[in-house]
Amino acid sequence: MDKKEKVTISEIVWLFVIGCLIGFGLETVWHFLKNGEWINKQGLLYGPFKPIYGFGLIFIVLVMNNYRTKKFYQKFIIGVILGSAFEYFGSLFQEYVFGTSTWNYSNFNLNIGGRIYLPYCLAWGLIAVFCVDFLYPFFKKLLKKINPPFYQITTVIVAVFMVINISLTALASIRYSDRMNNEEGTNAVFEVIDELYPDEYMQVKFPKMKVIKDK
Repeated sequence: MDKKEKVTISEIVWLFVIGCLIGFGLETVWHFLKNGEWINKQGLLYGPFKPIYGFGLIFIVLVMNNYRTKKFYQKFIIGVILGSAFEYFGSLFQEYVFGTSTWNYSNFNLNIGGRIYLPYCLAWGLIAVFCVDFLYPFFKKLLKKINPPFYQITTVIVAVFMVINISLTALASIRYSDRMNNEEGTNAVFEVIDELYPDEYMQVKFPKMKVIKDK
């Protein structure tokens, strides 16, 4: 795949899944190596998925696919900028939309607003080059070998599951933040969410997620 090829909708679905799984695995192992303990690092209510990595992989592939023919250092610099911007604005989005935070680098030097950390910014550059030069081409060839009807049906099922999973997680996170800020549910949907996903459940499911008080 030397030339730029269009990224299809079905590929985007699977890129999201792969990114989520890789992110979950990396964060789980990294936390164990740093702290000597296993902890639940999933980011969605159901399944070992870390959505920030899924969206990040989609973003990187869609943009970096335009720069496949660039030199390594050029792709690296673009990757650093893209990855850092994505992580920074992803943190802002989570804080102001959901009232929660799952990462903060304030205790490290070389951070910007606690949202991005320079060594990780450099890592984004390497990840971007790896994704566009190796992961995506391999991934694309692999998908082409799958039986088309099976591939299409499975893609639809996975897409629907992910949409529901993301939607429920978003609602549960918003209500968790609201309850921590003493805000009552204002409709029947929120009342159901409060019953299904109480504070105790959210604290076990997302042990590293912090609520922003008085968001």
